[in-house]
Amino acid sequence: MKNIVVIGTTDCQGGAAKVGWDLGQELTSRDYRVHYLVGYKKSNKDFVSELKKPSVLKYLDDHTHYNVTATVRHGRSYLLANNIDFGASSEILNHPWFKNADLVHCHNLHGNFFKLDTLIKISQAKPVVWTLHDMWSVTGKCAYTTNPQKWSDGYHSCGNLMSYPPMLWDNTNYLWHRKQNIYQQLSNTTIVTPSRWLEKIVASSMLKHLPHSTIYNGINTSLFKPQSSDIRTQLGIPANAKLILFIAQGGMSDPRKGYKYIEQIRNHYRSDQNVYFLALGDGATMARHDNIISLPFVSDPQEISKYYACADLLLFPSLAENCPLVVLEAMATGLPVVAFNVGGVSELISHKQNGYVAKYQSYDELLSGIKWVFNLNNDSLNKLHLRNRHDVTTKYSLSTMTDQYLKLYSSLA
Repeated sequence: MKNIVVIGTTDCQGGAAKVGWDLGQELTSRDYRVHYLVGYKKSNKDFVSELKKPSVLKYLDDHTHYNVTATVRHGRSYLLANNIDFGASSEILNHPWFKNADLVHCHNLHGNFFKLDTLIKISQAKPVVWTLHDMWSVTGKCAYTTNPQKWSDGYHSCGNLMSYPPMLWDNTNYLWHRKQNIYQQLSNTTIVTPSRWLEKIVASSMLKHLPHSTIYNGINTSLFKPQSSDIRTQLGIPANAKLILFIAQGGMSDPRKGYKYIEQIRNHYRSDQNVYFLALGDGATMARHDNIISLPFVSDPQEISKYYACADLLLFPSLAENCPLVVLEAMATGLPVVAFNVGGVSELISHKQNGYVAKYQSYDELLSGIKWVFNLNNDSLNKLHLRNRHDVTTKYSLSTMTDQYLKLYSSLA
């Protein structure tokens, strides 16, 4: 199992892609050969191949500095209410990297670049590992649902047509049954979930007949680590002030990110001169209003790590999650996390041990979590920092994740 082909929406942009990218780099360092076949290439690496675009769209992408191809594909998906029957197929099967592969590792397949029934032929030719980074594979259409009561015999209607991926009309019944039909024809395919929460869903879904297991996401603990940071000095934040960090990642317009709770927390502390609020990704330029500081999003992990290091806690009010990298990154620096009890979050955070798990969608609980962290004495806070760092380095490191995937790969040989 020395030749691995990774299939995903992008090579290195986005949470799911980042997991696949970091895993590939770690595998390469261990003398494995890893190649990527992706819908949208974001790096300049020669081991990444972007699946072909129509020549006209490629020309427009190259000469307008705008992703016309993605816009056209997403528009087609929206109008036809279908994001599984269009995309690359024979190009993947005929690619020399695929032909020489010992194993194919799939990540997100819902970026309007991949024809889902291609998975049947892929699985007939090669062992397949498919890591599910959200719920899209087992729902009618949606990547996440916050309405579990809508499940019926493994089917979910995804009532909000504008949730990702947005669709003009309700075609979820067709999409669900189409997926079910495809999955019944899969062979030699193993499902991996990065949380036991999602594995439990898979175990009662249309993928339940396939082998499945949990391998938690792993992060580079050499990049995300406790360190000194001069960010407070640069931003004029007093050393003794309490600093709440929120990382928007462009998600402020996405209701799933829970930004309305951020607004409520901001308003609560707006007149408190000892509490500052720092939002990464909250605007195109730096802006400051009283004790609220907004900064453009930072993509460099070394820079992000400095923001974790200067904060007192990470506020993470997301309404739907799997195994969020942001939480793991914060924990790796020792930072306490206050988050809703959603998805796999409670598998990472032990309530009032190394963070605070708030009752779902409860603003009061979220605020109580912040106050709990602020009221910890130095000894308790130091123990929390050490526990967070220990948990990530022993359970959620890139090395640990890679070891577990290699064990799985070997079992499929």
